[in-house]
This record gives sequence, C-alpha cells and structure tokens, in this order.
Amino acid sequence: MKIEIIKREKNLLEFYIEGEDHTFANLLNDVLHENKHVVFAGYTIEHPILMARKPRFKIKTDGKITPEQALEEAAQRIFDKAKDVLETWEKAVKG
Repeated sequence: MKIEIIKREKNLLEFYIEGEDHTFANLLNDVLHENKHVVFAGYTIEHPILMARKPRFKIKTDGKITPEQALEEAAQRIFDKAKDVLETWEKAVKG
C-alpha cells in the first residue's frame, strides 16, 4: 500500500491509495463516515482497467479536526475491529 497526496488544504485532503481496490476502499469510506467531524468522504476508481488498484479518495472535515486526523482515526478503528475479529475467532476455535 502506498498513499499519494493529490491535494491538501485546511479541511480537505485528496489522495490515491495504490495497491488497494473496492474492498478496502469501501471499508475505509464507511469508517470515515462514522466520524461526526467528517462532512464528506468518498472515493472513485477513475478507470476500471487502468486504475483498478488505485482508488482516489476525498475527505472534507468541519474544521474541528484535520482530514489527516480523520484518516488516522479511521485506520485505527479498522485495526481495532480486525483485532477484535481475530480474537473472537481464536476463542471460537480454541473454545
């Protein structure tokens, strides 16, 4: 995974996530929408063949947090959810 910044302003961040597709992009988009300070979050894949593994994201916040902070919080929430699933799975298999 690689992040390429396209545009960075006070409350707006646009970037590519290289090496990912709709699976991760949908998850990140959903988690970003859970943040009350995110006024817009969305992504597009500009060309389904040429750019299939390079979603373009746009995050806009209300100014109480930066888009970078929103992205960091979303990444941490995804990590925490994945950890919970793994721990639950391990208990189910061992128990």
